[in-house]
Amino acid sequence: MAQFGLLYVGEPQFDDPNEAQAHQKQWFDWIGSLGDAVVNPGMPMGPPTRVTSDGVAPGPTEDRLTGITIVEAEDMDAAVEMAKSSPYVEVAAVDVVQIFQMG
Repeated sequence: MAQFGLLYVGEPQFDDPNEAQAHQKQWFDWIGSLGDAVVNPGMPMGPPTRVTSDGVAPGPTEDRLTGITIVEAEDMDAAVEMAKSSPYVEVAAVDVVQIFQMG
């Protein structure tokens, strides 16, 4: 089995805290439904700071990486199917990338 990162892109905006809480519950239910495929259920991420040879500055805010889940799947198509079933796709985007081992 290969490992894939489900990269959460964009920051969902909810008008009501109850709506945000309901979405969070849907996400936890979805993660639970993936069972043993989940290697790491999630790592939310705060706003970035960009470091380059020119210096340090606030990173981009639009369509920024806001979290990652790591799963195991037979292939990219299977990982994409997992991402498509995520409630996150209803409020933002999920990029799917294969994770390769170094060395």
